[in-house]
Amino acid sequence: MGNIRSAMAADHPIDLLMLASQMLEIATPRPLDGMPGVAAPSLSLDDLLESLLGFDSPETTVLLHAMLPLFTDVAMAAEVHSELERRRWPIPDWVSGIGRVEVGEAAEMTHVLGDGENVVAEVRWPSNETMTILVYVDHNLGTIAKDAFPVVESLAHLRREFLDTGDADSAVAPVDPADARARIEQAIENGERVYPPLISETWPGCRSLIEFVARQLPEGGRGFVRPEWTDADRDSVMRAFLNSRFGAPLVDDPDTSDIVDSLLWFACDYGPGDPLRWSPPSIEILLTDWFPRKIMGDRAYMGKMPDVARAFVRYAHDERSIPDHLTVETLGAVDHWESEYRRASARSGAPIGLAQLVQEQLASDPYDDGPIEEYMLAVLAERVGGRDTLNHLSDEPIPDEEFDWSGIPDDIHARVGEVLDIVDRCTDELLDTEYRTIVRRLLARAALGDPDVFRRRARTDYAAAALVWTVGKANDLFRAMYVKDLMAWFGIHQGSISQRAQTLRKAAGIDVYTTRVDVLGDPELLHSTKRRSIITWRDRYIDRLEQEGR
Repeated sequence: MGNIRSAMAADHPIDLLMLASQMLEIATPRPLDGMPGVAAPSLSLDDLLESLLGFDSPETTVLLHAMLPLFTDVAMAAEVHSELERRRWPIPDWVSGIGRVEVGEAAEMTHVLGDGENVVAEVRWPSNETMTILVYVDHNLGTIAKDAFPVVESLAHLRREFLDTGDADSAVAPVDPADARARIEQAIENGERVYPPLISETWPGCRSLIEFVARQLPEGGRGFVRPEWTDADRDSVMRAFLNSRFGAPLVDDPDTSDIVDSLLWFACDYGPGDPLRWSPPSIEILLTDWFPRKIMGDRAYMGKMPDVARAFVRYAHDERSIPDHLTVETLGAVDHWESEYRRASARSGAPIGLAQLVQEQLASDPYDDGPIEEYMLAVLAERVGGRDTLNHLSDEPIPDEEFDWSGIPDDIHARVGEVLDIVDRCTDELLDTEYRTIVRRLLARAALGDPDVFRRRARTDYAAAALVWTVGKANDLFRAMYVKDLMAWFGIHQGSISQRAQTLRKAAGIDVYTTRVDVLGDPELLHSTKRRSIITWRDRYIDRLEQEGR
């Protein structure tokens, strides 16, 4: 009831619609419900509706008004409409008319490497409030809706904000609203088959709201269409590669063309479907999963693939005029994942590929590595940088520290100083001295580790927001604060932050390939409350092991 009243007090319908969408989502059955690790709804839609219809109050009346346009079941919608006609609570016009929206623009935000894109659509109320939905569609995982959220800004505002980031590798382009609808609905439908389900802070909680906006867009649009690469097309790409300066050093090896054929199979039939665009995520999938699972061969043959992949990536990016720094990042992913690939695909005396994986799965016991307490201690150790550090971890508060300029090049002092000023003002107003020191430390490490990050044209407020967000994720800040509230302080929306945060984490020396976004791996970057929580859990797991004599 308090949440409903808070949403009514807001100056925009978005909070009330999000609340209604979340309520519907927790009671809506989905195809994967009941699978291992996926709980079925504990409350049915019928029960939810019955409880709201049976409790006549201003709050339930407001919530029913917000749910009404989100229903897809005609009978349920009619029942709610009939009940609302009967009720006599004084409801603001903007609540009773919350479903009456007009369609605005639609657009797509894309990246040159094509891993995914944001499909964006805008709607407007007669009172002139605007809401824009952003649906991130991941092509590497099968053209699925991976994340989505609504924002109060107009699409024109988002376009300006997006362009102001100075990201030359990304673009915003208008799209037919009917096509936007088809793509959103296609991506949501594809995502229903992904196991385990993908979950973010807003997805799938906002699903009913996203689908409502999509239904306002025209029908008859064209969804995502995978490019068709015929055998002749693939042969043409292979010949061009082998005749290029990139493929020439490998052309005499008879295995090269066969490996390239497999690379083309992967690139054309999986992911975005373009054999001339490769990215760190697609390389990770290729090396750690697809090639060892799909391709059969002896150790010598399988061992040649990474070098062939490096040459083919260089050729492909040269053909597509991909910026050099993206090629370097993609080749870095080959270097990073090569050792794991070789462990998976070239074990002496073991079958290769799918047969190997099946045999190992049948022979393995998921608890062979020890009791669950040992596993959880390893998880905690990752967060602080190692088991020895975990054993000696302290929960002493981090003191107030001045920013450390040591070693930071003079030519970026002004840019770093701008970021520092914004960081300090944010942490002073919203957080505390410990957070301020931690974010200062992370900023100093990023500036020292990769000064070029601060030489590029990019907004300093985005960098500051990304740093505070990164520290907040690692310290469980968003259990007590909404991400959107933090981003509101900066005047930006959260969808613009994750990529910038990834860049700064990498600059600060954090392994972005294997480390989760909520792990920084260093107690010097952990708030005392977070370290205190880790110590509490550490002691519990150790006590359990000792009680069981392990």
